[in-house]
Amino acid sequence: MTETEVQAEEAEPVAGEKSADVKEPPFPEMNRRIEALDPPRKLRAKVVHGFGRGSKVLGFPTANMEVKWDKQDSPEALTADEKNILDFARECRTGIYYAWAQVVDGQDQGVYKVAMSIGWNPTFTDVKAKTIEPWILHDFKEDFYDCELRVLVCGFVRPEVKFDHFPHLITAIREDGDFCRTALDSVLDLKEDSFFLQPAAATKEEEAAATSSPEVHKCVQPCTSLLQALALSVGLCRSKPAS
Repeated sequence: MTETEVQAEEAEPVAGEKSADVKEPPFPEMNRRIEALDPPRKLRAKVVHGFGRGSKVLGFPTANMEVKWDKQDSPEALTADEKNILDFARECRTGIYYAWAQVVDGQDQGVYKVAMSIGWNPTFTDVKAKTIEPWILHDFKEDFYDCELRVLVCGFVRPEVKFDHFPHLITAIREDGDFCRTALDSVLDLKEDSFFLQPAAATKEEEAAATSSPEVHKCVQPCTSLLQALALSVGLCRSKPAS
């Protein structure tokens, strides 16, 4: 997954269409590996609009995490979460990472595997700042722009690469996703990390509202009558004189 090497709406790949007699460039060396981050890095940010290339051009929808580069010279204006993700973007190696993610205030709040790209999108020429682009390896039924995304970055996979042949980029993204899926099988326990929100337990008010619903009464009343009948039957049996 090279969504970081992949986002910008009107930009075009460095390599354009080639005539049939032009030799295709070799596929670049990927050098994928699993380099665990210890401890994993926890990122929280709003999902914002990117360049629009992820799903429209490449077929791999990515979520763009907001990084406030315009505030890097005034950190006092940032929240703790905003400063954390800005620091990570500035300090981390560019490339592909494997991670877990959750859209905490969306319709689908599951925790899913991620192949995440961080960097300058070197295959394109219109990116002016490093981007953080998780490709969540799950089919969401709807967009989740402006929702809070939590990402637990587990480890590094490979450096960022500039592609001179557009189909090679698509192949690399697909292979990155497959590699990250497998890598995350070794850290399944992190899917249950307390960083991710768990389904909220029902409050006493919600429980009271549920038990007062007409559907519940339909069940409770016949059950109560049955219990009363059983109790009466037992009482009659006990009071019956022995023969």
